Amino acid sequence: MPIVYVTAFITPTPGQEDALGNALRAVIETVRKEPGCIRYDLHRSGEDSPAFLFYETWASQEALKNHANAPHMRAMQEQTEAMRAASRVHIWEEVDVLTP
Repeated sequence: MPIVYVTAFITPTPGQEDALGNALRAVIETVRKEPGCIRYDLHRSGEDSPAFLFYETWASQEALKNHANAPHMRAMQEQTEAMRAASRVHIWEEVDVLTP
């Protein structure tokens, strides 16, 4: 099965930047322990328009599907709904990847 790469871009509702960041960080350690999770990293834009980026790597499409349906992810989605002005998730496949 091919490795699955994911980027999730999240724009906070104005004034909710810190609360959203805290809620996103709260699930990281749990997600990193999920079967099939290779990488789950959160980044925050330092620019004038704040945004968050998750960079994720999963062992398979099935592992990603299980992640999306995990209770802690559903709870986080509900908790952050009013804190998110926009969200975009992109799933990527390897084209030319350097593996260490």
